[in-house]
Amino acid sequence: MQRITIGTRGSALARVQTDYVVGRLRLVHPGLDVTIRTFVTQGDRSQATNTPLASFGEKGIFVKELESALLSGEIDAAVHSMKDLAARLPDGLRIVATPKREDVRDVIVGSPLSGLPAGARVGTGSVRRRALLAQLRPDVTLVEIRGNVDTRIRKLHEGQFEAIVLAAAGLNRLGRSAQIAEYLDPEVFTPDPGQGAIAIEARSTDTDASQILRILNDLDTETAVRAERAFLAALGGGCQTPVGAWATISDGVITMRVAVADGAEIRRLIVTGTAGDPERLGTAAAVTIEKG
Repeated sequence: MQRITIGTRGSALARVQTDYVVGRLRLVHPGLDVTIRTFVTQGDRSQATNTPLASFGEKGIFVKELESALLSGEIDAAVHSMKDLAARLPDGLRIVATPKREDVRDVIVGSPLSGLPAGARVGTGSVRRRALLAQLRPDVTLVEIRGNVDTRIRKLHEGQFEAIVLAAAGLNRLGRSAQIAEYLDPEVFTPDPGQGAIAIEARSTDTDASQILRILNDLDTETAVRAERAFLAALGGGCQTPVGAWATISDGVITMRVAVADGAEIRRLIVTGTAGDPERLGTAAAVTIEKG
């Protein structure tokens, strides 16, 4: 395979992530001709209307157009934020590589949580973040926010919010980490499944593309994310489900912290298992936490 076409969204973060993947590809495959194609997704179009993400139900509104292009053969691979992918991929597609994960933590931009007065407006578009924030600071006002990272920070600076919640990974990749006022402890503020990870998706039958892209894979990141996504899939998780899952790997053992919000209650669980079967651990964690 002498050339490859990679699809991406057009947001600044999506392009930075894709440029990172392409840069690494060109280092390890110096003769490879790489073309980037940019797509506008349903999620991108909906941001202008400020429609709450939860109203879409299933995850995937930021990736469906790219997945359709993959299945039709318009592109050979797509680069996504892992947490944007649906828990179950369309038939014929698979994640062929997961580069080394960035920071998994959620962060506060604007003011640390402890510095916010009662009634302060905190912006987030995530039902998981809303549930966790409501437990930590039930006295603040949680307000829906949409848009890319720059748009959200602009709204903060315009005074629409006193603070907003974002992913550390996105800010780091965009060179905006100086904006972070507080890092939230992932043992308490459980991250989204796949947060901080990049997914490289290709057709299941395209062995040439898979071989070229697989060299970018980080095994520990892949294993952790497989456990987290199995947990999400077993719960039937989508945009409406307040679910957190964060797995780490040490000496062949996975330790995964999970959280599921049920009304005002947040059920938490820590599970461990062998790194050789992450899906089994994720599924078992979902069964256990559903039993209460």
